[in-house]
Amino acid sequence: MKKVVIILSILCILIMGVSPLIKTKLIEYKGEEENKVEEKEEIKEDINIDNNKIILGLYKNYRDGKDRVLIHEYESKWEYHQDISSFEVYYTNEESISNENQIKLFDKYKDIYENVMDYKIGFKISFKTIDGEVNKTILSPKDTNDFYDILEIYLYDDYHRDGGWYSHTTEEEYNNDTLLTSIKLTAGVNINKITSDITLEAFTYKLEDIDELGNYQGNSRYSITIKKVI
Repeated sequence: MKKVVIILSILCILIMGVSPLIKTKLIEYKGEEENKVEEKEEIKEDINIDNNKIILGLYKNYRDGKDRVLIHEYESKWEYHQDISSFEVYYTNEESISNENQIKLFDKYKDIYENVMDYKIGFKISFKTIDGEVNKTILSPKDTNDFYDILEIYLYDDYHRDGGWYSHTTEEEYNNDTLLTSIKLTAGVNINKITSDITLEAFTYKLEDIDELGNYQGNSRYSITIKKVI
């Protein structure tokens, strides 16, 4: 009888002493597995693959019967209420392209790519003033309001026009089908506040390519420098 009591006591000690240890180890193991899962999820979220292969350029149409010219740097006078210049976007960066109909020419390069109409065209304008710096992403006409007194910007959807005269695209007209294929810069009443060159960038994007601060994160972009003729 004494031996039975001793054996039972030993078993109780083992059960009470070992079980918490086993439970602790299981909890630790489970915790490690959860951490590994979280790490994998974080790594997955950080991976942002840019599948946008669109090449683009900003072109000047001098309307003299000659080919359109790819602009790298452009010079003009900056006089109040006078146009600085207009630039057209095409999905190529050849140094010169045909002077044919704008819609047909756009289609020529657009059709090189698959699912190209899933992407929209945006712009970014950058310059310094006596009051600070302007670095503004432009996705629709309303994005041009902040500095209109300094630099007037007009956006055009040439692709969905069927010829004849037409005006710039307004915010009310802008929708999911709008394609901003050209841009015009006009000197505002306070144009003399600009103290630097103007950098104009065009890019193609999906909404997920724009971060929370409104900056474009992709690689499908082309920029030019616009200088003032003194």
